[in-house]
Amino acid sequence: MRIMHVTEALGGGVLNVIQQLSSLQSDAQHDVTVVHSIRIDTPNLAELLKIFPKPITCIELKMQTNISPLQDLVSLLMLFKTINKINPDIIHLHSSKAGVLGRIACKLLGRSSACFYTPHGFSFLRKDINSKKRAAFKTIEKISSYFGGTTIACSQSELDHAKAVGQEKAILIENSIPLNLVSEAIGSSSGCQIISSGRLCNQKNPSAFRKIAIALNKEPASFLWIGDGELKNDLLVDGELPENLAFTGWIAREVVVDHLNRSDIFVMTSLWEGMPLALIEAQAAGLPAVVLNVEGCKDIVTDGVTGFICDNTDQMQNRLKQLISDPQLRKKMGLSARKIALQRFAEDRMNSETLTAYARALHN
Repeated sequence: MRIMHVTEALGGGVLNVIQQLSSLQSDAQHDVTVVHSIRIDTPNLAELLKIFPKPITCIELKMQTNISPLQDLVSLLMLFKTINKINPDIIHLHSSKAGVLGRIACKLLGRSSACFYTPHGFSFLRKDINSKKRAAFKTIEKISSYFGGTTIACSQSELDHAKAVGQEKAILIENSIPLNLVSEAIGSSSGCQIISSGRLCNQKNPSAFRKIAIALNKEPASFLWIGDGELKNDLLVDGELPENLAFTGWIAREVVVDHLNRSDIFVMTSLWEGMPLALIEAQAAGLPAVVLNVEGCKDIVTDGVTGFICDNTDQMQNRLKQLISDPQLRKKMGLSARKIALQRFAEDRMNSETLTAYARALHN
């Protein structure tokens, strides 16, 4: 098959999912093209060439995250021309902007049956925008559903939201990670290390992580955030980090794995998600997780079995106290988390299910 992946959001978890799919599909002798924009969190050209080596083809196409009628029209025309020129068998759209523009382009080209859309967290779930914008984004998703295509939801919550906005032709294919890169955590050599990871931005809610660390400063535990971002100051108090909290900045993949291996509990304070790969990875490493009750996170953690799902940060603090004081419970939950994750989140499974969905579309 000739497969085209299209995204405006080439960074973070979206980048990792596209990398997994495109690499496995290319290895299976499919002709793969990645059409993408450049954002602040997009790797530089040299890194992109390593992430998407030949024979994968990368094409830069400007798309803007925010609604911009003129730029969106230009992007739509360019995407229309690109799809028409390459003539792929499958067009797989990732995230909201590509999802809207791509479905319109495919409809105009008579290619809706070959069009797939993965939201990776619907934009109308964002908590960093006002209710009017969220309502507008939901309306856009409802209108876009009339242009056809199949929605591939990455979590059960996302599937439920897709159907609620009229995307009845929707299926569930959960995210995955390269499990061979994740080893079982051995834990901290002293005390209890509580870890989180991701870009320090509104979605990840770093101020809540700081609040929890301060509230538990008398516990025999340390807190570590892996990553960097525009809200790194949200971890600070009067310009300084709390004594029991540290953050790494952006670090190499192998260093991230090392930190996971030497940690005891994973925390995710995100306000909304699609299906977070960092949480999947932590569970696969055998770390019990304490998360807020939001889309994506609640789809990964089994409450009371592989961690705890909490309605607010006060509940998170109480659950963390419980885990800090009970190493046996941490061990029990961690073993369950690893066993389930290794069975559930293999990248071969995600790719196989995706290719099966593609094939069905081509034969219908």
